[in-house]
Amino acid sequence: MDEIINNIEIMLSKKIEKDIPCCEDSTHNYDAYNNLDNMYNKNNVKYNDITIFNRYGVDISILATSLDVDYNLLEGLFDHKQIPSKGLTCAIAMVLKLDYNSTLEVLKELGYCFNSSDYDRIIEYFIYNNIYDINMLNEVLLHFGQMYLYSKRKLK
Repeated sequence: MDEIINNIEIMLSKKIEKDIPCCEDSTHNYDAYNNLDNMYNKNNVKYNDITIFNRYGVDISILATSLDVDYNLLEGLFDHKQIPSKGLTCAIAMVLKLDYNSTLEVLKELGYCFNSSDYDRIIEYFIYNNIYDINMLNEVLLHFGQMYLYSKRKLK
């Protein structure tokens, strides 16, 4: 984990000069997105868009166990009653071990993209490098003074 922290310190010390690929088609500048809750406009996302995870063979019970959340809370996502937060979307992508491009596609379809915040850059580093350990990611996020990948309270 020390190597990951060192790599992330180097990455975070570099200024980003161009848009992240997920945002290239966006009419918004990703630097304006400094907060997870502002990452998407619910009016642009249909509630059935969560079915995009179905193409990856999502089993809700396995997903609930892997994410350590209540089955009924996740079931609401797949019954089209809720749209997951960006953090939870990334967590689901990590559990499914989606590659970077597939994760960007899922994020984009739900109206999200990675931005230039340290939080997003750390998450992006893990996904880009196929490191799918959510507990390790949370430790690294805390090391850099960031919040956890997702909050179980936001699912309720």
